[in-house]
Amino acid sequence: MKEQEKPKSSKKPKYNLDTIKLAFNTIDKLNMTASAMNGQYELGFSDKDVVDTIQALTSNDFHKSMPPEREGFSAWHDVYKPTFKHVKLYVKFQIDKRGEIIISFKAR
Repeated sequence: MKEQEKPKSSKKPKYNLDTIKLAFNTIDKLNMTASAMNGQYELGFSDKDVVDTIQALTSNDFHKSMPPEREGFSAWHDVYKPTFKHVKLYVKFQIDKRGEIIISFKAR
């Protein structure tokens, strides 16, 4: 039996950037994985900095859309590489049946 091929990364976002911005436009709406929060704290960024980073994203910051890396997950991840406060960042989002979540927020 032939092993199923994994989907490849895409140069087009899976999610609308305006949807992402709306989902994370206030501190109260931040929904982040523990890994993303650890990255935020390591950078010394406040929750407001995370919101401001997301609100400043443009389509030029988009890097790639990638399939989920962990078995059992089906939602794709959109990766952005913005610069905020003179720090080059790696920010990864996912939208699934539970809603929008920041998967990764760290220096690149």
